[in-house]
Amino acid sequence: MRSTFILCATLLLTGCGTTSHTLEFALIGDGPYSPEGEVVAAQMIDDINARDGIEWVVHLGDTKGGSQSCADDLLESRFALFQRFEMPFILTPGDNDWFDCIRERAGAYDEYERLTFFRELFYPDPKVSTGGEEMPLRSQALESDYTEYVENRMWEAGGVVFATVHLLAITRPPADSSVAQRRLDAASDWVRTAFRTARESDAAGVFPATQVDLWPVSAPQEFQGNWCLLCGQPVPGLAPFYDVLAEESKSFRGQVVVAVGDTHVFRVDKPLPGSDGTILQNVTRVEAFGEPELNWVRVAVDSRERQVFTFFQELLPGAY
Repeated sequence: MRSTFILCATLLLTGCGTTSHTLEFALIGDGPYSPEGEVVAAQMIDDINARDGIEWVVHLGDTKGGSQSCADDLLESRFALFQRFEMPFILTPGDNDWFDCIRERAGAYDEYERLTFFRELFYPDPKVSTGGEEMPLRSQALESDYTEYVENRMWEAGGVVFATVHLLAITRPPADSSVAQRRLDAASDWVRTAFRTARESDAAGVFPATQVDLWPVSAPQEFQGNWCLLCGQPVPGLAPFYDVLAEESKSFRGQVVVAVGDTHVFRVDKPLPGSDGTILQNVTRVEAFGEPELNWVRVAVDSRERQVFTFFQELLPGAY
């Protein structure tokens, strides 16, 4: 089935239109962070490989702990671990993967040098995925002025446009604020490109995936105020991105799923308000598991269904 999908994806990328069919893929993130986590991650990989019909795996970033070493050998070991997937593997970077490498316990590296190394390691060919099978992908680096953003990928399948978007929750001032602004600009540009692609192909859904949890605390507006002072507030430094996401989603007639990591809590909810404060009902946030619970989320896509996306929590044996 996976070889059939890859042929279909190739046809889609060459302009043959969006084909409706049902497919499933795996969503993971935030791990492994420890030697114990590496053991569980290997079990998770085996579990996903053993499941028939999983077309690809998306990792939502943070392949290591923020205070773990950022040395070449540790990052190379993570890359080798994820190459054990028998299907295509797609990754969007997290802060632990490069931004936090400036920490003394992580090796006191220059974070931008580490980002360069991370890109060279995990994105050796901007036109295809890594993993056990290659899958053709678009890359922002090849079709925009944001030529360094090889990690921002896009593909179409099952009547849906998928995209990875490099965004981080910034926990300290960046060494170069212009680089942080460019990352935000690139992310906004790539999301607009994904929605434009979806409209052109009459797609039923858009699925942007990013490391940062855009809604670490969320609740309906009537429960905010003194009960929840941070509810609804943008992650620092990313406010313009919310506007882009809300604007594009509100004018899109299909379903939108924003896949996030960062806070390690599996959840599915409706967190994005429009400009008038009304929650956008066609936007769903799904957050993957993270260490120490390295389970995975199975996502089913069927563009013939009204909701398009269905989510299943896949708990490893002994995880509950």
